[in-house]
Amino acid sequence: MGSYTTKTMNKKLLILIMARKGSDNVISRQNLRLVNNKPLLYYIVKTALKFKKADVLVSTDSEEISELALLYGAKYIERPKFLTKNSTSVKEICLDTLEKLEKENIHYEKCLVLHPKIPLIKISTINTFFKNLEKNEPTVFGISSVVDFKLAYEVENSKKLLKLNPSKKSLGILNRIVAFNTKQFIKNNGNFVSPFYGLKLSNDETHSLNSYHDFGTFEQILNRKKILVRIDSTVKIGMGHVFNMLTILNHFRNDEIMILMHKKRNLGYKQFKKNLYNVSFFTSDDEFNKILTKFKPDIIFNDILNTTKSYMKKLHNHSKMIINFEDQGEGRKLANLVFNPIFEKQKSLSHEFYGSKYACVRDEFRIWKNEILSKNVQKILISFGGTDQNNITEKTISIIEKNDIKNVEFILLLGFGYLHKKMIKQKIKYLQKNNFNIILVDGSDFIAKYTRDIDFAIVSNGRTVFELASMNIPILAISVNSREQNHNFVEEQNVGIKIDYEKSLYQKSLENSLEKMLNFNNRKNYKKNLTKIDLLNGINIVVDKINHEYNLLNTFDNQ
Repeated sequence: MGSYTTKTMNKKLLILIMARKGSDNVISRQNLRLVNNKPLLYYIVKTALKFKKADVLVSTDSEEISELALLYGAKYIERPKFLTKNSTSVKEICLDTLEKLEKENIHYEKCLVLHPKIPLIKISTINTFFKNLEKNEPTVFGISSVVDFKLAYEVENSKKLLKLNPSKKSLGILNRIVAFNTKQFIKNNGNFVSPFYGLKLSNDETHSLNSYHDFGTFEQILNRKKILVRIDSTVKIGMGHVFNMLTILNHFRNDEIMILMHKKRNLGYKQFKKNLYNVSFFTSDDEFNKILTKFKPDIIFNDILNTTKSYMKKLHNHSKMIINFEDQGEGRKLANLVFNPIFEKQKSLSHEFYGSKYACVRDEFRIWKNEILSKNVQKILISFGGTDQNNITEKTISIIEKNDIKNVEFILLLGFGYLHKKMIKQKIKYLQKNNFNIILVDGSDFIAKYTRDIDFAIVSNGRTVFELASMNIPILAISVNSREQNHNFVEEQNVGIKIDYEKSLYQKSLENSLEKMLNFNNRKNYKKNLTKIDLLNGINIVVDKINHEYNLLNTFDNQ
């Protein structure tokens, strides 16, 4: 018996959902357990019904599950008791179902078997299963993962330990999802027809519910936010935005995140890839809007410097919550939150937050400290960010050469996007031969390694100063552009010296500043002031404000 009829079941494709009451070795009543106030069955049925080309049928031995299937818009077919054992195979249930349907003159060309315990399968994946069957591939299994033959072993039963024999081939891990040609299946006496093929499912789709913890993880996935990160990074802008956003996103690891960059402003995208984020690119406004429409973000992060009102209005068509970073444009007035740690402002809007209190220090700087305070300076770090468009690195090294400073070790740290590597490497090689103590580091993900034992640092006056300050390192900050000239943290907190870069005056300014930084009493005073500043809590403040604002918006929406 069941709820199927020739009038209600008249498509050529069938999605068959396996949903028995329960078993001895899985969670009791797992298909009926509430997740986000909906039974588990709800999620796979609703996904299946969104695929309009197929009829959806639930195979079950439960009256409650039968009624829920009808409630959610599917049909059900009663499964006989002898097919509800743990040892019952998928193909046995499929054959029983298809034979019953054929007796009622209901015929299908293709069938896809799904399970409530694998609830995150996508509609696009369902479509791909059926598409592959159209290519005369008789049987396609869902694959959770592929194990390389070097890591795969054939297992033999043993009383104490499992006996393992090396495998000669890579292995595909099946997950009881299978699509097949129904006529061939029935003709083959209820056996799947070879050759067999496998469709690799995404990480989310393979999330299987086999324990109470798995249900908790599934609920987290359902509740996660969709965050779109719109970020620019170029030679002119630098890489600071990239590292700042990586730090912030590390606190939203349970959420679904998309990084969106313009193809011509995508410097640093590999850093996101290395951290396992999905990165997309666009070239036009139309393409940008299509990506937003498809992704449907709950929150949009903007780290693209100044925004306009027209741009922000367009974004509000796609998301109720927009957060801007380092934005002094008119568009910031339309954001829900604005964080400008580099700048200070006497009068700001209620949703704007200025100053070092909101600096987001990278994780590595939260671990290491610098306790160095020597009478005589022994080691200095030089670094001007990811790109150093004005090549202040070379100018600084040239001043060191002219002043014949050979009694100090210099650590020259080049950014990932530095444009003059060949030239600077040749220059450093020449200086090393002439007894200058300069060590060149060409891009590093572990900057704290080089800062934990320095006396002070010569760096660009951007976000880097917060990270060095968090390690209690005195700073000689060089403002390399107009934005950095407005960054007064080093001066206001009296933790070093700030100079604005001017080509004609740079040599004299740097020489005077170096003399002051080499003075022990000055550095001792800077070090003392640094210990009074708490920069490590900034990321927590920012994240808390974002989550609080998001929860407030959701509360209002649900009232």
